[in-house]
Amino acid sequence: MSPWKRAQLWRAYLAAHHELTRELDTERIHHAAGRPAFLEGFPTRYLRTHSAAAIAADTELADRSAEKGVALSLDHERGVYQLRMVTRDRPALFASVAGALAGFGMNILKAEAFSNKQGQVLDTFVFSDPIRTLELNPGEDERLLDVIERVVLGKMDLDRLLSGRPHPALPSRKAAVQPRVAFDQEASSHATLIEIVAQDRPGLLYDVARTLSEANCSIDIVLIDTEAHKALDVFYVTINGGKLPTDDEAALRESLLVALAG
Repeated sequence: MSPWKRAQLWRAYLAAHHELTRELDTERIHHAAGRPAFLEGFPTRYLRTHSAAAIAADTELADRSAEKGVALSLDHERGVYQLRMVTRDRPALFASVAGALAGFGMNILKAEAFSNKQGQVLDTFVFSDPIRTLELNPGEDERLLDVIERVVLGKMDLDRLLSGRPHPALPSRKAAVQPRVAFDQEASSHATLIEIVAQDRPGLLYDVARTLSEANCSIDIVLIDTEAHKALDVFYVTINGGKLPTDDEAALRESLLVALAG
């Protein structure tokens, strides 16, 4: 495929991705008759992308979270891991979990974060283990879950956990994807859609989520996808319950571009 054809195909992919994620915040599950109350307020996309068995497993997680305040599950299939978590929402929660995974050297490939009417969040992270830490060290998966639980409950200092994290290799100026940050104030009635396209690298999601949290943004919905080392991140964010002021867009864009550059 010629460079021109590759560029055209990538543009078509981005346009389709943008259109398919615009409805995330506007189409919600309301009056979930015959469904668990846990789903009330989730985007309808959740029903289209999760099987009945997966919905039942998430509902069981929600029930278990009542005891400790958080419930986690970790599955390994086809060379990747899937972490699912249900807990009460709080500031910087998504960034904290992404940071904990980065601290273990995990590379996040996909992620979702949805919140319901009761203030609970369901976070899902699909990640790879490049140096096979979990596979080669028996019990390390349990330690990972314990660390994430403690971070979520505020019993562990994330900065201390990340203090020994090696600095990731930064994207080259000749990288296949130049970083881009776009804001959409019309996609939602109450939130601002932020779409980020960048070259993927270890720790990227944590750096982006932390930057949003430091800007006092509350992350309502997240959809993260990685294709061919390209990261496509969609965040619906609010500030004080409303949209991001348009006057703040330029400063936040600059901060995000700095984070994308490492």
